[in-house]
Amino acid sequence: MIKDLPRRLINSLKNIKYRLAGSYLTEMSIPPGWSYTQYLKVYGEVGWLFGAVSLIANSVADSQWHLFARNGREQYKEIIQHPLLDLFHHINPFQTGYQFRLLAQMYISLVGECFIILDYNQLGVPVQMWLAPPGNMHIIPDASNYISHYEYRVGFQTLRLERAEVIHIMDPNPANPYRGLGAAHSISADLDSERYASQYQRKLFFNDARPGLVVEVPGDQPPVEEREQMLKQWNTQFRGWGKAYSTAFLWGGAKINNVTMSNRDLDFKELRKVTKDIILAAYHIPESLIGAVDVGSRARAEADEYIFAKYTLKPALQRFREAFNEQLCPLFDEKLEFNFDNPVPEDRVSLVDEIARMVGAGVYTREFALGRLGYSIADMKGGTYLMPMAIISETAKAITKSISRLSEGQKDAHWRIYAAQTEAEEKPFMRLLKKLFEGQKEEVIDNFRTLGNADFNEEKAIENFAKSFQPVIQEIFRAHMKSTIEGIRPQHPHTESLKQDGDVLNQDALEWIKSRSLSLAQLVNGTTKAELRKELAAGFQEGEGMQQIAERIVRFYKDGFERRAPIVARTEVISASAEGTIAGYERENVQKVEFFAALDERTCPICLALHRTIYFVNEASGIITEQTHPQCRCCWLPVI
Repeated sequence: MIKDLPRRLINSLKNIKYRLAGSYLTEMSIPPGWSYTQYLKVYGEVGWLFGAVSLIANSVADSQWHLFARNGREQYKEIIQHPLLDLFHHINPFQTGYQFRLLAQMYISLVGECFIILDYNQLGVPVQMWLAPPGNMHIIPDASNYISHYEYRVGFQTLRLERAEVIHIMDPNPANPYRGLGAAHSISADLDSERYASQYQRKLFFNDARPGLVVEVPGDQPPVEEREQMLKQWNTQFRGWGKAYSTAFLWGGAKINNVTMSNRDLDFKELRKVTKDIILAAYHIPESLIGAVDVGSRARAEADEYIFAKYTLKPALQRFREAFNEQLCPLFDEKLEFNFDNPVPEDRVSLVDEIARMVGAGVYTREFALGRLGYSIADMKGGTYLMPMAIISETAKAITKSISRLSEGQKDAHWRIYAAQTEAEEKPFMRLLKKLFEGQKEEVIDNFRTLGNADFNEEKAIENFAKSFQPVIQEIFRAHMKSTIEGIRPQHPHTESLKQDGDVLNQDALEWIKSRSLSLAQLVNGTTKAELRKELAAGFQEGEGMQQIAERIVRFYKDGFERRAPIVARTEVISASAEGTIAGYERENVQKVEFFAALDERTCPICLALHRTIYFVNEASGIITEQTHPQCRCCWLPVI
């Protein structure tokens, strides 16, 4: 039907009023100077609007749909082949299903509604669908039936469409129940500001025909021919941004006056940044999804994607689903229903955290936890499980803990001595971190002032940090290995042999120290580089000069040290001391160790769940700080 309309379209009549139940309803309330066509055109004129609308439209068009048939009240069977699926995927001869859904969502995002025209065959079944430009569609109200019919108007020609031929999908307009209201309507003034700001700057660059001066000529006004010649010569010399602020020479007593208005007077940079924020807020778009800000971390990226999917994409898809199920599916079969794949990602991190806590606390069984994670319990029966997690039963704990000869008082005293020792070992680690951070700060500032690039050589930084970390980590490892050996055999008769045992590290220990030093250097420098880039981007966005950027770099390293150094120092000291303790137990042929948590007001649920769990000594490596958490303060006790 739509294809039979004249190709050349002109503006339809606006603000036509229809009488309904003794009152008048305006077809659509729009700000002065704005029409349907302008709302659609501004999509290609304002970059942030284009980014927001196209992101939503492409996400909607890319969604996967399925057709189901109801067998009962709660039973559904997916239909793989059906004429309705053919129509859904092969919309009409000139559009793909993707393009159709893309354009439909664009209409909704910009003007708040779209009109789908159904083209029926002789059997009364829809075989094609067409999208009508909303500005050409008119709803004819009816006092009895709410809507009498629809009219598609092009100039002075009108095509009548019955209600069964039109599917009207919209975001409701509280001021007019017959028409939709798009997000663009709520920010039309801001869109105007953005358009005017960008157009002003464009004209300023390409049409400014002055070197920032006005020429004052004494005496009578020159003849027209002379003025035109002077103007032509002036434009030749100075017109255009490439010739702006060139030097001008004047004769005959002419004077120059500066009338230049700085672009800062209108502060377009800040105006356009505010407009961006308003547009993204109206469309519920996190800034990171369209590249407006640095993502920062994977967790931040996943959080933004989750927010967009839940609060923007899913409601848009639900709007189409309800319209299709109520107005399209019954035309084929009352039992048919469309549905889409849920775009909202599962919050896997929270789920795993919940299961870890509940299993450790004895609330969830292992079988229930496997089911919640989506694994088949049957496939995992008879399998072998590693035992670092607190999935050992309370009965087993009671049996294994009775093997230890240490009383509860002795265990607590041992932990207190251990905590005091590791706290003292944090200080030299902090001093080393401060020295490394200070050196890197000076490198970044020097590169910024000499090369204009506020950055550091990450590869060299990792190498330097790793070499600096290695002797400190090795000393902590050796000290705790030696004290562990002394604690196991305090009456050892050969003191020289004992000293040698505690001082000599085997190849496995040296490899662990080297690997730990390298991974720590990579982590510290990788995090610093990412955070530094984000900090500098904020400074550049604020328009800061070189001195301000340099001061920002100094603050960044000062704040970064105060925030990160205590966490890094404690975590690495505890990790090295735990591994040194395990190495000492292995040297003394201790077969099992007990996880002893720091029981005070700062005890976390993870460590509390592992408290008193017994491990074979060769399984204990890497549990503390790697499978618990940073800044863990727990320790290993021997089970003899």
